[in-house]
Amino acid sequence: MNKRFALTILATVAITATGFAKTLKSDQISQKMLKCQQIRTEFKATPEKAGGIYYAYPYSTDSMAPAPSGYEPFYISHYGRHGSRWVINKKLHRLVADALRAEQSQGNLTDTGREVLDKVEKLGKHTEGHWGELTPLGERQHSGIADRTAKRFPGLFKGNAKIIARSSTEPRCIISMAAFTEGLQKNNPNLTIERHASPGDMKFIMRHNDETRMLEKKDADWRKRFASAKDSLTRSVTTASRLFTDPGKVKDLPGLMRYIYDVAIDVQDVDGIDEDILGVFDPEDLYNQWKCSNYQMYVCHANSPDGTGAGPRSATNLLNDIIDRADEAIAGKRPTAADLRFGHDTALLRLLALMGAEGADASVSGFEKATCVWQKQNLTPMGANLQLILLRNPAGDILVAPRLNERPLRINGVAEAAPGYYRWNDLRRIWKSTCNPVASLLERVCPGSSRRFIFAQTDTPDEFFEISAENGKPVIKGNSAVNIASGLNWYLKYYTGIHLSWNMMTADLPDVLPLPSRPERHVTDAAQRYYLNYCTHSYSMAFWDWERWQKEIDWMALHGINMPLAITGTDVVWRNTLLRLGYSKKEADEFVAGPAFQAWWLMNNLEGWGGPNSEKWYEDRAELQDKILTRMRELGMEPVLPGYSGMVPHDAEERLGMDVSGKGIWNGFVRPTFLKSTDPQFNKIADIYYDELRKVSGVAKYYSMDPFHEGGSIEGVDLTEAGKIIAGAMKRANPEAVWVIQGWNENPRAKLYAGIPKGDIVVLDLASEIKPQWGDPDTPSKTPRPTGYDGQDWLWCMLLNFGGNVGLHGRLDNVIGGYYKARDSRFGKDMTGIGLTPEGIENNPVMYELVSELIWRPEQFTKENWLEGYSRARYGSKNANAEKAWKMLGATIYNCPWGILQQGTTESIFCARPSEKAWKVSSWSRMKSYYKPEDVIAAAKKFAAAAPALKGNENYRYDLVDITRQAIAEKGRIVYTEMQKALKSKDMETFRRKSDSFLSLIKLQDELLSTRPEFSVSTWIDDARRLAPTKHERDNFENNARLLITTWGPRVASEDGGLRDYGHREWSGVLGTLYYERWKTWIERKLSGDKTPVDFYGIDEKWVNSREKYPLSGADCVETALKALKAL
Repeated sequence: MNKRFALTILATVAITATGFAKTLKSDQISQKMLKCQQIRTEFKATPEKAGGIYYAYPYSTDSMAPAPSGYEPFYISHYGRHGSRWVINKKLHRLVADALRAEQSQGNLTDTGREVLDKVEKLGKHTEGHWGELTPLGERQHSGIADRTAKRFPGLFKGNAKIIARSSTEPRCIISMAAFTEGLQKNNPNLTIERHASPGDMKFIMRHNDETRMLEKKDADWRKRFASAKDSLTRSVTTASRLFTDPGKVKDLPGLMRYIYDVAIDVQDVDGIDEDILGVFDPEDLYNQWKCSNYQMYVCHANSPDGTGAGPRSATNLLNDIIDRADEAIAGKRPTAADLRFGHDTALLRLLALMGAEGADASVSGFEKATCVWQKQNLTPMGANLQLILLRNPAGDILVAPRLNERPLRINGVAEAAPGYYRWNDLRRIWKSTCNPVASLLERVCPGSSRRFIFAQTDTPDEFFEISAENGKPVIKGNSAVNIASGLNWYLKYYTGIHLSWNMMTADLPDVLPLPSRPERHVTDAAQRYYLNYCTHSYSMAFWDWERWQKEIDWMALHGINMPLAITGTDVVWRNTLLRLGYSKKEADEFVAGPAFQAWWLMNNLEGWGGPNSEKWYEDRAELQDKILTRMRELGMEPVLPGYSGMVPHDAEERLGMDVSGKGIWNGFVRPTFLKSTDPQFNKIADIYYDELRKVSGVAKYYSMDPFHEGGSIEGVDLTEAGKIIAGAMKRANPEAVWVIQGWNENPRAKLYAGIPKGDIVVLDLASEIKPQWGDPDTPSKTPRPTGYDGQDWLWCMLLNFGGNVGLHGRLDNVIGGYYKARDSRFGKDMTGIGLTPEGIENNPVMYELVSELIWRPEQFTKENWLEGYSRARYGSKNANAEKAWKMLGATIYNCPWGILQQGTTESIFCARPSEKAWKVSSWSRMKSYYKPEDVIAAAKKFAAAAPALKGNENYRYDLVDITRQAIAEKGRIVYTEMQKALKSKDMETFRRKSDSFLSLIKLQDELLSTRPEFSVSTWIDDARRLAPTKHERDNFENNARLLITTWGPRVASEDGGLRDYGHREWSGVLGTLYYERWKTWIERKLSGDKTPVDFYGIDEKWVNSREKYPLSGADCVETALKALKAL
């Protein structure tokens, strides 16, 4: 540091308050720099403070403000960090000793360096046999705290008052608990004390979750960003020059100096040795070592945006336990004077941040700012303790005095009732809001923002959310976490203009949050809100890791989903089931499909395709499913698990002597068979399956089963009896369980559920917006149901997407009108909710937003009015061009008419196999011409006119690319029509010219889509390779990824089965290579007169087997889109 500048700061410290303010302004010295200098000054006076969390407990006499008149203490809640310990890291200590010895052997240690080596060796010998154990000093710290607590609150610790103490299972914490409780008993031997150290209590005393583990990993993103600054801070050149003859010769000097610092700060906690190592550090070097260590703790355990606040969120169980036990003490349910908890510094740091404790809850980015607002030695030195003293007056009013390290503690954002005292209800309300899982969700979306809101969950039966204001904060109430999240999403959209979507699941809240002028309340009768389709788990989610799953679960909550289909890890269940039935591991692995094809395996369509998978894969899937279900359940969702309805391997009849049906081929694949429910082995296998499912996923309220789905044979099957047996097996797993079944074509047949009591089954009317089966008398379905689902519960569902295909598509009128028509019909009394059942997601967000809002809008509305609001919410401001464009789209491509049974988007001609009569892409397509391509191009250009005002909005940027992509595809279809006319008239020159234009459009499309990862095949392939748990599987997973979006299977399945291109994607990478190659080859043959049929499967197979990379262009997506539109 510049000496003159340092002197200026020191001089400033002595100035009076008024003069100080003036000096700050004139010299432009920030409060931040002053605080940093104060820390330096403290370290000079007390170097041990630079030990941070290793600072030995610094008790000093304190005074406690007198309680308001009439209030008497009746209960204490205490969390104590273990006391001072012996050196904990034997490996690190030896590393330092060995490194110093190595430098000594090279003649690179100074006299001071040899002294430090001698001290390190003495410390090691002194510690031997005690690594990490509590030192006598640590015991004295807790005994002293207990003694002072007993003397401070004598009325609480009199007679045989009951004390319950619980500890981490770590011995140093258990001994700290013993020292503390013995300290209490010295004052009163008659106390009744229970001591516990149970692994079951660790879920709140010291809870780690996956987010915190990720932050602490060496390869965490924030560590990578901090690496260079860390090495610069900890090089400690001045100190190193004292230790080494030539510091430049030391291998990894910053690393070694950090380790020496870590050993040096330990010494203060060890009795019986007086070997000062801290004194060798230059004061500035010591400060920088502390600053580096302090920042790392801040990111991992406090409200740091760099750590997304993951640390404090892990303390919700602990704070909830504190609140719940205090509530019981207040209500007199437990005659307990004190609840004592003993654990670790990290848990206490997280708890303090979560509570909003002054000095602990700051949220700033970067290590420089963190240094000045958060200092770990002031929060959790060895023996640190948090106490909440609850007091009551004769009227029953409760106050609480928070204390940290035996000194008053302020709680930010809550007004004191008296100096040092808060009303319990005020703190409880804020803390319960902080503990609400929606607060954690908001932290993931916008780190550091949850304390700007109040979240309140009620016990009322009504399904509702309410937005109001209190003390300058938005208040969002609801009867469940999911409904509160729905309310948060409504607030973000319609009050702040923030639209959370698949392309943008982060938010930047305004400095001043808008407040409603009066409460806004929304109520719904749709208690069940289902999400996903077996196919979605393959077409979109096959290669998701936990990071991506977290975002999706948050998206679900924000959109009101409380019944998500959760099939991850079912391969583990089936593998283990088959092993118990006598199949070998090899045989079981040959039955289970690869990651991209598990949906159809679980729907009884195929076996083994895309596999086999490794042992590590199965381990990873079970772990991922546990994370998925834990988060879903935290948010109050009831995951739908795959139940057992009779699937067995195709050889079960011969292998196990089973009575089966449904043997055969599905589009070229050997399909599993169906075990008849009347077979005596059905219940045995079902019970094994549910037992294995319980081990992986626990017990569920909902189980999804679709016997006889898509071609399953019912020959010789008593459907009513089968339904009863299938439901009975489910009920043995959980007597309260409900069967979830898809309503698709003729399934489920009425006889199947005829014997199922109402409430034990719910039918997903899978495609209500296309061909409703719920009893709609006007349905265009070829399998209408005049009696609907015969009084069984059912959900109105939107399917929308097939195969994960890319393209603008929707049925706005059908969705709006169809939902209210169903709700108000005679079948509406059995309609218990809604569902989103797409085969592929991450497309057409407008449609999902619409359906998720229907349940909260009691009266029917017009699409025009709704689209205006959607545009404002999605882009953050009103824009006439954007609104007009959406109305144009809403009247054309997003308004597929009633009666057209088109399955999903109008497929891009670019993705089709070329021919003289090319129209559709997939052989399964039912595409109809229901809008004019020119209208979509016009809408795209109108939307582009909003770019000057909206180009900084991420949603606009995504939508501009998507809408422009559609416009280019529409232009391609126009040009292809001109190619057809030229061919028909044998005008080959025009055909050549139009063909060149067509190929140029494919390249233009590829160029546009390469600007965004959402539209690039590289994202899909990279995710597949990254998810592969072994090197061997990387190529197989990439093969899965490439197969699914092209041939789907081998030649027989692709060509004869007709599966090819069902999952096609209009993505960069595949457009510029495969689709371009198809069209180029076909055009060349037409121009040359070569009538040899093109082997398109051969072209596709070559692409599937390729390992070519398809990098993003890095170009600006708005500029690229605007340029593309000019070319149309």
